[in-house]
Amino acid sequence: MNIGVKLQRVNEENFIWVVYFFIIIAALLSNAYEKYFLETGDYRKQKIFRTLNITIFSVAFFIYLYFLVISYQNVQELRETSTKKEVLSAHLQLIASLLFLVAGGIALVSEINREDPNTDIGVV
Repeated sequence: MNIGVKLQRVNEENFIWVVYFFIIIAALLSNAYEKYFLETGDYRKQKIFRTLNITIFSVAFFIYLYFLVISYQNVQELRETSTKKEVLSAHLQLIASLLFLVAGGIALVSEINREDPNTDIGVV
């Protein structure tokens, strides 16, 4: 992989870190609304924190999808001269990315279908 592609990926990852910063803020805000809902029973707050959670999980899902695509591209770029360690590392990164995507998808579907506000899942 040439240096231009590597630099582009670093810039894209920097953008993802900024997105994660906003995810953290949204998660803290969601927790505040959930706490208020649990204390008061105000169902408007429940709708707000569920909407925030679904948004967080949706954004995370697409970030995981991006990393899966990058990992797949890394596997495709392996050469016959690649060492066994490089091949193993690229495949393990692909598997890890796939598992994160699956977990993110399950968390998203779970949050969408959650009816009981007492059933809580953590933000991945």
